Amino acid sequence: MQCSMLLSTNVGARYLRQSNQFLIVGSCLLQEHPKILEEFVKDRVCLHVCLETYHMNMVETKLACMVKIHQPTELLVLTVDGSPHCFQLHVIAEDLRRYFDLDTGVKHLVIERGKVYSIDGVTVKTARHLHKVQRLLEPQRSTTTS
Repeated sequence: MQCSMLLSTNVGARYLRQSNQFLIVGSCLLQEHPKILEEFVKDRVCLHVCLETYHMNMVETKLACMVKIHQPTELLVLTVDGSPHCFQLHVIAEDLRRYFDLDTGVKHLVIERGKVYSIDGVTVKTARHLHKVQRLLEPQRSTTTS
């Protein structure tokens, strides 16, 4: 399985042209969930990064350049669920969707207890706004405390 370090990859690298589908993953998946990762690497350019190590602005700038140059038709983000660092990769992908009008090409997947879940962009956008999350949870709280 070939998955290159995102920030060490030249934005004009030839192998980025091998596929018009990019798979962006949290680096921990290489060790923690290699079998799941293997399912998604096929026919995609795989790039990994750990946002515990790098600031999201560096990652977003690098990805923006790659998207602008290579114009992938799909940008698939695969991370573990619940990590505030990995969550930032999903936020970056939604930012790129907005910058480059990638209406159909951005997809989000998270792994929780060995199971893969598909997450839509509206969920990622909502999760950025804590007051919206609070408002969504309030009806649930009132029924469980009654």
